[in-house]
Amino acid sequence: MAPDFSKNTIDTIAKRASYICSNPDCRKNTIGPNSDIRKSTSIGEAAHIYGARKKSKRFNPKMTDITRSEITNAIWLCRNCHKLIDTDEIKYSSKLLYQWREKHEEYVALTLGNTTEKINYENLNETLKEFNNYPIIIKRIIIDKPDFWGYRLTAELMRFFNDPIFRKLQDLEDGLYIKEPEHISMDKAFNWTHDLLNEMPRLVDPAIQLLERLSMSWGQPNKDVNLNEIHHITKLISDYLKYVISFEEKIRFTIVPDEYVKIVTLFSNLIGSQVKKMAEIPNQLDEIVKLSIFYDENPENAPDKFEREIIFETPEGLENDFNKELKYLSRKGLIGDQNTEKKSNSGCGYFILIVLIIVVIFALI
Repeated sequence: MAPDFSKNTIDTIAKRASYICSNPDCRKNTIGPNSDIRKSTSIGEAAHIYGARKKSKRFNPKMTDITRSEITNAIWLCRNCHKLIDTDEIKYSSKLLYQWREKHEEYVALTLGNTTEKINYENLNETLKEFNNYPIIIKRIIIDKPDFWGYRLTAELMRFFNDPIFRKLQDLEDGLYIKEPEHISMDKAFNWTHDLLNEMPRLVDPAIQLLERLSMSWGQPNKDVNLNEIHHITKLISDYLKYVISFEEKIRFTIVPDEYVKIVTLFSNLIGSQVKKMAEIPNQLDEIVKLSIFYDENPENAPDKFEREIIFETPEGLENDFNKELKYLSRKGLIGDQNTEKKSNSGCGYFILIVLIIVVIFALI
């Protein structure tokens, strides 16, 4: 899909700007009469806040063409101001252009709007207070409500909340930081190891439930999107991922007796490597938006639903390696044979394979 604005997007952004240039230092009327009484003359243009193509001013390579062509990436300007912002992308940054648009919408609502429009603007601002410290693209999605905006909002919230967490998880895996270690004595080592193993299945359950709740919060596309629920669940997902990091840190920064080093090493990054797969959810949602728009325009072949799978699975041979280490501890006289069988079956079998399916219901509008 090309990153150009659709005719509908251009018409909408022009009307929202009241056909006035959004540069607060200009505010020139961009539409007027033509010598032909059946026509009008327009000097207004829908400009890309982030560039549409490579080598364009303010081009962001992390964006998709879908997001580049959304109304959230548009600002209405006169031709002169459009040319002006493309002469100096440092002076006329994306942040500044978003601020121009926000100021202009305030100007249109409070100066040119009727009483109802002013009330609606104030109510919207009240809703947005909770998002004031978030990236401006999140606020724009809530305000502009582009097609399939529930998925887009989820994607941007998850990027905002979770990208730093996934970065820290990768740093931990790469050994780029340390913490004060905890020492576990020989008499406590087995119980500590056993408790660690039993906690692993418990760490999987929230991921399943959170993704199910997230899918439900999207409702029917463009209709009953639950803004508060999306916000709530994405924050819970972030909290969950932070806990996973603390769990991985506990494994990495605990010093156990030499006899337990191998078995503890088997646990290292076991959960972390799986939850890292959730980092792909925002990109998957952007892809679903792309497909949804396509099928909205071509409904004859539209599927009933989209499915994306996130598979949590243990490495091949983990259970055998684990049981091998337990037998080693038994031979060393650190645990009894009866205890070995009992404890080895208590946790590992629950974590062999879990499939999480994000189901996005697609309905023709």
